[in-house]
Amino acid sequence: MTEPLQLVVISLVVLLSGISKSGFAGALGAFSVPLLLMVLEPKDAVALMLPILIVADVFSLKSYWKQWNVAELKRLLPGTLLGIALATIFLQEVSEFWLTIVIALMSIGFALKSIAANKQPEQGLRFFSQRVLAIGTSTMAGISTTLIHAGGPPLMIYFNARRVAPAAYIATVAVLFALMNAVKLVTFTASGLLQLEHFLLAVCFTPIALIGNRLGVILAKTLPRQQFLSLMNWLLLILGLALVIIPIRLYICSI
Repeated sequence: MTEPLQLVVISLVVLLSGISKSGFAGALGAFSVPLLLMVLEPKDAVALMLPILIVADVFSLKSYWKQWNVAELKRLLPGTLLGIALATIFLQEVSEFWLTIVIALMSIGFALKSIAANKQPEQGLRFFSQRVLAIGTSTMAGISTTLIHAGGPPLMIYFNARRVAPAAYIATVAVLFALMNAVKLVTFTASGLLQLEHFLLAVCFTPIALIGNRLGVILAKTLPRQQFLSLMNWLLLILGLALVIIPIRLYICSI
């Protein structure tokens, strides 16, 4: 993992992760693994991404310390842990391809409805109770982050619908991601997927992660709340489309 092109791509991914975590609640994170796959083997790409995310988590938590919404954490944490547990237990039975497609279609549908209707997102989800929405999206986030490293879209659906203030939105998601990544750290290490070289390489890119963190914080503070929520809906749409295109392309290439 020392080729010049690899170092450039890893640097880009680290910078993107820092900006994404502290500026857009991890919305850009789903693009990271596909980028790494351009220069690394799949196992190395997945393994390296975890310590990179953990470094970004540390900076995000520091930047938004105690700004998280405790009530929202209490609603979302049980479902998140349930999703991780279900994904771990039924790892072999769940199709990563179809899970990705389902999450992508949910994201696209919600984003299009919110953008086209030009009204408060929660009106589009009024048939769900707050508790059902929290349990459903957080469980899906736990499952998807364990299997395909895409826990962001389900959480974005929830927080976009709840219209949480930007700082609390980003801080609360940062706490959830940090907890999810801590659990994955244990499982990845126990399975042998995560090696010492992945940790050391991620640490070397810490300064770039810090730069990304500061850029993300500046962007989040610059945007007014309504523009932030509108941007998050557009990012959710783009992310949903990417999650449809990437697995279909990989499937076609494998035939």
